[in-house]
Amino acid sequence: MQDEVRIGVFVCDCGSNIAGVVNVPEVVEYAKGLKNVVFADEGRWSCSVDYLESMKQLIKEHRLNRVVIAACTPRTHEPLFKRTVREAGLNPYLLEFVSIREQSSWVHMDDPSAATEKAKDLIRMGVAKAALLEEGEEIRLPVKTECLIIGGGIAGMTAALQVAAQGFQAIIVEREPQLGGTLNRLHSISHEGQYYDAARLVEEKRGLIESSPHIRVFTDTTIQEVEGYIGNYRITVSQNGKEESFEASTIIVATGMKEIEPFGQFQYGEHPGVITQLQLEEKLEKDDFTSVNSAVIINCVNSKNDKRGCCAIGCPTSLKNALALKERNPSMDIYILYRDLNLVRRESAGVLKARKAGIKFIRFSEEQYPEVQKNGDQLMVHVYDNLLQKEVEIPADLVVLTTALKGDDSVEEIRGQLKVSSNADGFLQEAHVKLGPVDFASDGLYLCGCARSPKGVKDSMDEAVGAAMRASIPMKRGYIEAEGIVADIDLTDCNKCGLCYKRCPYSAIKLDEEKQPVVIKALCKGCGLCAADCPKECITIVHFSEEQILAQVEAALEERPEDKIIGFVCHWCALGGVDMAGVSRLQYPPNARLIRVMCSARVSIKMIERAFELGAAGVLVAGCEFPTCHYISGNYAAEVRVKRARKRLAKKGYDPERLWNIWCSAADGPKFANTMREMTKALGLGG
Repeated sequence: MQDEVRIGVFVCDCGSNIAGVVNVPEVVEYAKGLKNVVFADEGRWSCSVDYLESMKQLIKEHRLNRVVIAACTPRTHEPLFKRTVREAGLNPYLLEFVSIREQSSWVHMDDPSAATEKAKDLIRMGVAKAALLEEGEEIRLPVKTECLIIGGGIAGMTAALQVAAQGFQAIIVEREPQLGGTLNRLHSISHEGQYYDAARLVEEKRGLIESSPHIRVFTDTTIQEVEGYIGNYRITVSQNGKEESFEASTIIVATGMKEIEPFGQFQYGEHPGVITQLQLEEKLEKDDFTSVNSAVIINCVNSKNDKRGCCAIGCPTSLKNALALKERNPSMDIYILYRDLNLVRRESAGVLKARKAGIKFIRFSEEQYPEVQKNGDQLMVHVYDNLLQKEVEIPADLVVLTTALKGDDSVEEIRGQLKVSSNADGFLQEAHVKLGPVDFASDGLYLCGCARSPKGVKDSMDEAVGAAMRASIPMKRGYIEAEGIVADIDLTDCNKCGLCYKRCPYSAIKLDEEKQPVVIKALCKGCGLCAADCPKECITIVHFSEEQILAQVEAALEERPEDKIIGFVCHWCALGGVDMAGVSRLQYPPNARLIRVMCSARVSIKMIERAFELGAAGVLVAGCEFPTCHYISGNYAAEVRVKRARKRLAKKGYDPERLWNIWCSAADGPKFANTMREMTKALGLGG
């Protein structure tokens, strides 16, 4: 690399998305005057094929050895520009990405002057960091052809068959005595208004698996331990008290889901005539229901409320099972009590079919849920009909509850063994809902089906195919290049305190024979928790070093620091919330200068203190919403550190109330925008 730092700044118009608000020519001229910048250019569509080719030529022509892209969010376009600078002969880790669309033009549309000034600041911050960037490199790991599938339900079986169809070895581990999962308890499944025998589908899948030479099956088996990383997993399982170990290169999790039984509600657990949909499925196999004169199905039990959203499959399930009851006993009176009918187009025909069969629909509101009372041996259902605008009383022999769903009971063990995240209901969390829907944050780990969220059989099978294809890519290629954002440890001042070794979420730091910490870079995900914790500042995170981040803080506060808020936002959920606020054009005050970190756990107390030393009006630390975190426990570590930081700030004479922190989902743009408004107001900055 050349000794002289030569930075090129490329500012995108993004059509009118940026240039319609930000004075881009003025920003380009400003960038030309920044230290170490030898070239700056304006591009109408910087991500277009033509401009990317031009960018490669300009990098070579001006002998640039650092590049700053000022455009949209790095969450979507950073890989594209990394590839471009690499093709221009530059190490991709010498690229810094600045979001002036989501963080400036879109959210300050009513104040072009402020948007322009903010864009200048963001670019100045990017240039300050770029000057300190160092070359990095991806870590190439060999990958073999064995794939472990955890869970033998419809998703797990489908994934295994897809992996095996490519000639790779699939190993299914199922806790139950036989394959099939929840499908073993279903009477029928629906697809596009048609109903199919669930048992027949299970038998077909089992037959294909048994005849495949590339699939090995462990039933009545639990996973005891998972060690290693992509291409080098060591799995220990227990079957009938006997342990066995084997190797795998990739892992697909398909652990399924279960109902949340509503004990204490609607007489469930107190009257035998009140059952769940899954319990009804089992009864449909052996009961003709000739003794049932009236059945009431109540949808949205413990779902679609402030605790959890729509279960996604309750409405089609209630339709399917209502029709199944009617088929067994045509004289039965059947009522479906619903808040909204959430049906995709292919399922909506079931409503017409149900109405023709005499099934009645009653809509109720969130404020007035139905009540179920016992009247001797009889059940009485009271519901306020929104259409008739009156209370309706229905005698019922059978009440079926369409309940909320949660992840399988094995999820808690799995998330600990694989170092992955789950939400409050035990559904495992993907790397990114759009960009990595069947990937975990760690390479080599994938998920599908109801392990991820409630879904029907068809969607579970489709997602299983997707997960199998994702797992097959590194197995087909024979290697994977892991991200080069990893920890480096300088042992010069290390006092062997062991904090990094004990707290690493991925167990990526081991102790050598002399009890000194060593980073296993294949396991490290670059969250930065270890670097922020290290009392001797021995640990550096490639591309997110303390020096680089502090340079951004200092650049942000060069002018009018008393008017500015320094925000440290994690790349995943918090920055996703920032981006969503931009996409939604939510307007908020322009005081914040945001600094991206991979995880909120990367934010050290020193970074926070430095912002206040330089006169910042306030500091915000934003990370993933609890209990999820793309780095497993990073947000928990960040929360503890923020509390410690407040105590330190108070001792140094700073107002600890000026340090804020929020936990934000990637979809919650309104939460981020509201935080900006509230924080600006609380700090007396106007807006």
